Amino acid sequence: MEAQTRNETGEVHGDPGTTRSYNSNYPQLARSSKGVLVNCILRLVAVLLTLISAIVLGVAKETMDIGIIKSTQFAAYVYFIIANVIVLLYSIASLVLSLANRRFSGRIAMHLSIGDLIMVVLLFSCNGAAAAVSILSDNGQQNTGWNQICSVLTKFCGSVKASIVLSMFAGLVYFLLVAFALVGNQK
Repeated sequence: MEAQTRNETGEVHGDPGTTRSYNSNYPQLARSSKGVLVNCILRLVAVLLTLISAIVLGVAKETMDIGIIKSTQFAAYVYFIIANVIVLLYSIASLVLSLANRRFSGRIAMHLSIGDLIMVVLLFSCNGAAAAVSILSDNGQQNTGWNQICSVLTKFCGSVKASIVLSMFAGLVYFLLVAFALVGNQK
């Protein structure tokens, strides 16, 4: 059995004159310095978007004649806030991992790609739930007794909509990260 060594670029050397390339199953884009920079910038943007989104909806409340309406009174909004905080924590952890391991070994990169895909699903799910309640708050639904509240609670509903938009952009950032990983794997 011949002895094989791997050099810094990932090439495996055996017999003199034979070299074969080592495939780490991670996108070439993410291994280049430009790819690492784009990856880190996208993760930083996701941190900021989810942080602001969770804060905006978390503090959203408005007083009306019958009392104070808070975002925590709606289960879909609570789910939205919790999901954004989970994605925020993941975003911070993945950003730290990305900065600490700039070479993106195949194993870490694959775990990050799977985590990114899970964050896309989580964000799109919580955005859909919050958007559904927001639409009902805007339009009401007379046959179920759900009245329009956004005509009275304009500040509250504006905060909800702004938060949903920010979170949707965070979902799109994670979608881009997943798309870049898939495109990189095809090369």
